[in-house]
Amino acid sequence: MYSVEYLPSARVDILEAEIYLFEHSPPAADKFAEAIEKQTDLLAEHPMMYPLYKEDERFRLMPLPYEYLGFYRVDETAETLTVHRVIREMRDIPNIL
Repeated sequence: MYSVEYLPSARVDILEAEIYLFEHSPPAADKFAEAIEKQTDLLAEHPMMYPLYKEDERFRLMPLPYEYLGFYRVDETAETLTVHRVIREMRDIPNIL
């Protein structure tokens, strides 16, 4: 099983997404938080399950609700998965990464 780490940038992204979603629909914010937790558990078992991001193949794409994507990297030697960012699909992702 891989360990999963979130960089501070990803933690800020998640917090901002949850605040935004909560302002519009508290149940949506709950669903988003639950999806993050579920994906973390799933990726710890299967870190390569999602595709590489075609624009920057250093990252893999983790789908999330409400058009958000998680961008993560896998270190097979250390058996660690690091989430770098959680970004809404409509944003300028290549420039953010």
